[in-house]
Amino acid sequence: MTDFREKASFVIRDTDRPDQAHGYSYNRGGISNQKIALLGLFLKAMASENRCVVLPDIVIFDQITFVHKRVPIATAFDVARLRDFAESIGVTILDRDPAGDEGGWEYFHHGDSHIAGTAAAGELDRDGVAARFLRALVPSARTAPDVARLRDIVLDERGITHVVQMRIERDWEFHVRTRVDPEVGFNEDNLHTAESIARKFRATHPDGAAKIYVVCDEAALVDGKDRIRHSLREHFDIEAFWKSDLLPRFQSDDANLLELSLADFEIALAARAFVGTSRSTFSGMAALERFAQTGSVENHSLYNALGPTLAVRRDRGAFRSARLATAGTVADPSCGYELGLILEAAGRLRPAHDRYLARGAFGGPDREEVYLALYRAACLKAALGDEPQAVLDAFARAAGICASRAEALHAAARHARTQGRHEEAYGFAARGLGIGPPAEGRAVEAWIHDWALLDEYAVAASWTGRPADTLRACLQLLTEGKLPAEHRERIVANAKFAIDRIAGL
Repeated sequence: MTDFREKASFVIRDTDRPDQAHGYSYNRGGISNQKIALLGLFLKAMASENRCVVLPDIVIFDQITFVHKRVPIATAFDVARLRDFAESIGVTILDRDPAGDEGGWEYFHHGDSHIAGTAAAGELDRDGVAARFLRALVPSARTAPDVARLRDIVLDERGITHVVQMRIERDWEFHVRTRVDPEVGFNEDNLHTAESIARKFRATHPDGAAKIYVVCDEAALVDGKDRIRHSLREHFDIEAFWKSDLLPRFQSDDANLLELSLADFEIALAARAFVGTSRSTFSGMAALERFAQTGSVENHSLYNALGPTLAVRRDRGAFRSARLATAGTVADPSCGYELGLILEAAGRLRPAHDRYLARGAFGGPDREEVYLALYRAACLKAALGDEPQAVLDAFARAAGICASRAEALHAAARHARTQGRHEEAYGFAARGLGIGPPAEGRAVEAWIHDWALLDEYAVAASWTGRPADTLRACLQLLTEGKLPAEHRERIVANAKFAIDRIAGL
């Protein structure tokens, strides 16, 4: 990755504050991820005593030349506008170069959680921090001549009305199979080809020839764009254009890599209609920035929602879940599990508990999701200090939904133990040990099957006068090789205590 630095044409205040300013060197994610990480940086500073930040560098990747470049943020965005925003929220930007290695993911997750959490609470509006930040984050590409020329070619000369983000790259397929689908189960349609996206597009817009501007990582396409172009024209009467198709028409010898790498997003913002996937931060930010700028998001559709047609996006770009993104209201009980996860991550435990319960009451054929919703509701009952019997009843209710999952029984055993109800703890743990680890499933907590459930069983057996059971469980924990090292000394002590009890000592 190339690193070049240019002297900035702005002045950022430095102070005598301590060196522990918030910051990271750079983030190698896409530009949308980098924007979210930058939002998280400001949010973290707002919530801390030291309200100082050091701005990171920006990493640019060009899909055509395959070049990565790390550039000062001042070459990518109007930092004077960022400084005004920072001052409006009581944060100081320090005049220092970013230091260290790649980072920013903690800030990314904080920013992402903030956006989803405020939307889940019905508080995502144009006066909020996220919208104000996005209005202040003005890219240099927005007014760049080459980007303006490309925008004119796409929207005016070619008459293209739809920008379509096609996540059909090799790395996306791997990401969906290993990360997304195990989390969402069968509730989304995330693996696509260009043809399957076009099929949904045509089912939604059946009349006449269509022209689309395709946004994707051209270098990582499973199929070449020429084959895709021919297929879409032949089977769907859709003419597809990529940025690289149009570059020779306007690119000068000194065309700026930074501006060109940001061009697709600027065109997506300006287009009459946008089609994407809720699982992409690019699609989410395209909607969220449109909302921040104009107060509304119109003609944004998703192809990863279930069904034969595109689904209308209704969430202003806040959610990764297709069901939440297309729901008419966040109060829809079918979305309760996903909404509960967002609220829980944002620290809103009682509303999260209520959303989980609503999903459990809604029921439906997805018994695993009903189980997970009721399990999380029970966990939050415990965290909120609800009456012990109500907590144990909630765990028992969850366990009764899905006989192949043991997490709720482990949590019930642990809660019963902390309440001194050791016989009940033994019963829950013994019941859980009869359930083998699931071969597949959503949100499987493997550590519970690996050692934690057996550990609870051993402790409960000891408290209820079953030292032989305790000893057998401890020996199994010590010999299977799955016990974390920090627990080994405790398990050894428990085993010795069980031997003493058996010996009558």
